[in-house]
Amino acid sequence: MKKFYLLISMLTLGIMTQAQDLDDIRELLNKSKFREAKAAIDAYLTNPKNNNKSDAWYYKGRAYNSLSYEAGVPDAEILNLRNEAFQAFKKYQQLDDKDVWMKLENYESYLNLYGGLYDLGARFYNSKNFDGALQSFKGAGDVKDYILMKKYEYPQLKLYPLDTSLVLNTATAAIQSKKTDEAVTYYRKLTDAGVGGKDYEEVYEFLVDHYSKKDDEANLAAMIAQAKKLYPSNEFWTDVEVRQVGKKGDKAALHSKYEELIANNPENFRLKYNYAVELYNELYGRDAKPSIDDMASREKLSTALKAAIAQEKDNEATMLMTNHLFNTAADLLNASNTIKSTKPEEVKKKNEYKAQSNKFMDECITYSESAMKYYEGLGDMKPVQKANYKIVLGYLSDIYSIKNNAKKAAEYEAKNKAADKL
Repeated sequence: MKKFYLLISMLTLGIMTQAQDLDDIRELLNKSKFREAKAAIDAYLTNPKNNNKSDAWYYKGRAYNSLSYEAGVPDAEILNLRNEAFQAFKKYQQLDDKDVWMKLENYESYLNLYGGLYDLGARFYNSKNFDGALQSFKGAGDVKDYILMKKYEYPQLKLYPLDTSLVLNTATAAIQSKKTDEAVTYYRKLTDAGVGGKDYEEVYEFLVDHYSKKDDEANLAAMIAQAKKLYPSNEFWTDVEVRQVGKKGDKAALHSKYEELIANNPENFRLKYNYAVELYNELYGRDAKPSIDDMASREKLSTALKAAIAQEKDNEATMLMTNHLFNTAADLLNASNTIKSTKPEEVKKKNEYKAQSNKFMDECITYSESAMKYYEGLGDMKPVQKANYKIVLGYLSDIYSIKNNAKKAAEYEAKNKAADKL
């Protein structure tokens, strides 16, 4: 009997000691001694027997969250405190079926954690601690999702399943932290929901560029299709489509893609100009070896340039046309001069080349004079504009010399020299 009595007494004393411990912790919280309360609750929970005490976890959440607002607490510790508080409150609810403490406070602790983590993320970001910002924003999102899952409501704030500002902030922090895959995950929350508007255009640009670099054809095609509907005037989508085809090195496929896109975007000057540049480089680029008898390719370039010129606001397409026409005229004239044979068929070919060269020179005069007038109408020319002005004057002088019109040649040569003083 004596041993039994002692056992009962010791058990009762243990219960009283535990109860007293929680009362002490609660008293520390009531006195706003949050650092001491944290130390006390940490010590209390080191005893495995106390891990199933629901009140202990609620007090831990209170101690940790409250301490995170004290002056002088480093931001890194604040982040840890708030994340730990969130886990502690959830643990409390798992253990207390009646959810007494949380009901009494109307679940305000969760709302406080949401706002606190959100503000902390902004503070981290402004101080360029991007990883801290990322973790804080993610934490705020986790708390928000938990609130919505539990269907808690607050009169002072309405929370939404898709918090676009929070998602944007999280993705931006991920980008700055060089965590591209996480940024993609968060940006996809916006695009999958069909979010549009000027503030989100860069989101689609980021994802299109990302999938392009990854050669993820399926996601790229889907993202471009969605982006075109939301931002039809953005030329980036077509640029990427062309770039994707160009990677494969199939020139015929590239031409077809340009022609398809131009047909679907008839007002897109840049698309037409870029196609002309592609054709130009194929004819006159460093490694290009076009046949002088392949006039179809040269005419194709002329056609592409005329389409671009019809919509240009400056002179870049016209300038490219003058280069093209002068180069073709020179190639044909050189081919004519190379033929020395007196055989009838060779003489015929020589004369054909010369006639074709003359035709291209006449066209070059037309576009060169147009370019000249454009540059002269500018007044003050930028260095690149002045350089182009001198190029077209040189074309005109050379062509008129070839045509034995010394007066016209001298006129443009004089203009060219005078341009040096501009």
